[in-house]
Amino acid sequence: MEDHPDKRPEDTSDITETVIDLENEEAVAASAETLVPGADFDTEPATELFAGAEDPTLLNPAGQQSETTRHNTAHARPGEVVIKGRFVLEERLGKGGMGQVFKARDLRKEEAQDDDPYVAIKFLGDEYSKHPKALISLQREAKRSQQLAHPNILTVYDFDRDGDRVYMTMELLNGAPFSKWESLEFAQDLQPTIAALIEQMARGLVYAHGHGVVHSDLKPDNVFVTTDGRVKLLDFGIARIMDSAVQKDSFDAGELGAMTMRFASLEMIQGEAEPHPSDDVYALGLMAYQLYTGKHPYDDKNAEEALAAGLEPEPIRGIKRHQWRAIAGAIALRREQRTPSAEVFLRQFLGSSRRNRLLLAAVAILALSSIFLGYQASQREGPATPFEDLPLAVQHEFEQNIDLGTKSANIQDWDGASRYFLAAYELHPRNPGAEEGLEQLAQHLVTLAPTLSADRQKEYLLQMIESYGGNEYLANHEALNGVKAELQASLGQ
Repeated sequence: MEDHPDKRPEDTSDITETVIDLENEEAVAASAETLVPGADFDTEPATELFAGAEDPTLLNPAGQQSETTRHNTAHARPGEVVIKGRFVLEERLGKGGMGQVFKARDLRKEEAQDDDPYVAIKFLGDEYSKHPKALISLQREAKRSQQLAHPNILTVYDFDRDGDRVYMTMELLNGAPFSKWESLEFAQDLQPTIAALIEQMARGLVYAHGHGVVHSDLKPDNVFVTTDGRVKLLDFGIARIMDSAVQKDSFDAGELGAMTMRFASLEMIQGEAEPHPSDDVYALGLMAYQLYTGKHPYDDKNAEEALAAGLEPEPIRGIKRHQWRAIAGAIALRREQRTPSAEVFLRQFLGSSRRNRLLLAAVAILALSSIFLGYQASQREGPATPFEDLPLAVQHEFEQNIDLGTKSANIQDWDGASRYFLAAYELHPRNPGAEEGLEQLAQHLVTLAPTLSADRQKEYLLQMIESYGGNEYLANHEALNGVKAELQASLGQ
């Protein structure tokens, strides 16, 4: 699902005015900093960096716009660098072999009176952006990446091009890469424990794997920690796309760092055709080991070298037994011995078996209260955890998602509204505020359905409704399910 008032379709004759264009909306997860490992964060002014550029379509200074784009740059100052008549580049955050990342002001956000109009925008390096077949592969995989609406996965807004410059827009993060998280100054009472960092990484992977997306290049450079203690996973799918480009189009993704050997599984190094969730689990286990010990479990050797040398990881002392078992299973060199999925790893790391027994005991105690059970039987179950008992960081992110979702809905950007309301519900399931936002979305789609005549439009809407199957509220929405059935019947499905 796309996510924000960040890309509004231009074709007024198509359903893409109101819902996602599943064919043309492309994105790739990225970060304001860690997209460019080893980058020099020099924060140079954008006007100086792009001075003398050859591409006039990229450098469209404010005051020199065409009639069709001038209205979008009403708030840009003369001389500022404006991308696509919308994004004002303010400063460069980093540069590296993969490209450059800038802080940008989104004029459309300003127009919607968004309190935080800033985004990160990354321009891909020439050696990648000028390879058309690699770009096509990236765009196809981007559709899947853009559907990942989870608190522990970076929010990607758009994937586009301006002239011959390919770029991505994404949320602007405040924090540091995984390797520097201990030096961060966290907000009061929000510094995460090591166990919390590992749990958040695992939860992001569980969600991604559940949506059929394997990272394939998980490593410290692709994990970001924010000042409110939130972990964000970055760059989903990029390595996989580059590898497929190597196989099919003679495009050498290795030159662009598509796979980091020290964190790659044995099967990836040996050229397994398809990515597997256990590849990500291996990298997760390595990072968990490093968090607790400060070192790589195989002395910085890659999996193939470690296997040939007969290396065994030294047990981690000072952690719970079930935590070590989870990490040890994750870093097993051979896939058949390795923890198969992030979901299994998370259960093991959290000691869920014991926790489940305690929960069953708690349920038995609650069962003694017939009044309580009678009330629950007559009322729809609310949030399992009161909102005020959630961590402050989660409360803040929930409220921000609700606010942005409401703003998106107010300007009829249902792409963005859906992304934010779904993210809010994921943070606090069955929260009345999140359900109210999702109800707005559902009513919009129910109202929209009868206006569609073309089969392509109906197919778009049906695919969208089906993509909501993982959300409890929308999956059980009677009117929305009715629309789904009508669309299936109309399309002969």
